Amino acid sequence: MKLFGPTFLTLLSAALIAAAAVYAGSGSESPARAAAGSAAVIPLKEAKLNIEHNATDEDTGFQGYVDSEGWRRLDARGPGGQVLTFEARGTLAKLGLTELFFESVEPANADVPIDEVLAKLPEGNYTIAGPAQENGKSLGHTSGTAWLTHDIPAGPKLVSPEEGAIVPVRGVVARWKPVSETITGEPVTIIAYQLIIEKDVAPDPHMIGKLGLSIYVPQAVTSIAVPDGFLEPRTAYKWEVLAIERSGNQTLSSGSFRTR
Repeated sequence: MKLFGPTFLTLLSAALIAAAAVYAGSGSESPARAAAGSAAVIPLKEAKLNIEHNATDEDTGFQGYVDSEGWRRLDARGPGGQVLTFEARGTLAKLGLTELFFESVEPANADVPIDEVLAKLPEGNYTIAGPAQENGKSLGHTSGTAWLTHDIPAGPKLVSPEEGAIVPVRGVVARWKPVSETITGEPVTIIAYQLIIEKDVAPDPHMIGKLGLSIYVPQAVTSIAVPDGFLEPRTAYKWEVLAIERSGNQTLSSGSFRTR
């Protein structure tokens, strides 16, 4: 899992799912979906379904993200049929939900081979749709399409700081090698890298997120100067770089260092 983005988003999804019942594998057509046949369709702002592979820990799983004007239930369907249903219940159901991030369990590749994980969600387009809801008012139907491929980038090779290095608090540059292949050795189109640096501490019990740095850069960029003043003396940090290919699948490599 990512250090900063997933920490933030996983906490966000936990807050949302506290008010939502999540059902997997239901293949039946819901009455609300059938009733929405002729209602207006409001496009989802974002609908994404990706694979995240951890090259350091050697585990693999799925991630999804939705943003909308408001929804009460969302059904995710793909080439293999029903994938998931998210349904809001309780007081927040009437208000409606907007954003949703979810992650699957990421089993170790030694326990569950990657091919077995990928077989759960075939390549193709996935429709994410359901009844729209905002502030207690039904808005018809909301829908979007997420594109999933099985192209998984190789992990970026971290160059500096070296694993376990002790570095100054100023003048530190994070560097990594560019990625040009998938984990199976085929050519891959990288569209961006993400650099994450975080203090190696437990998360705050109330604040969503952790103290850290997270930045997305174009694929031509393979080094970033850490802003002076960001690193604290005598502090342990974790850092990682994610290589992101054109369909959104991403692979991370991680390391650690300390400051003087």
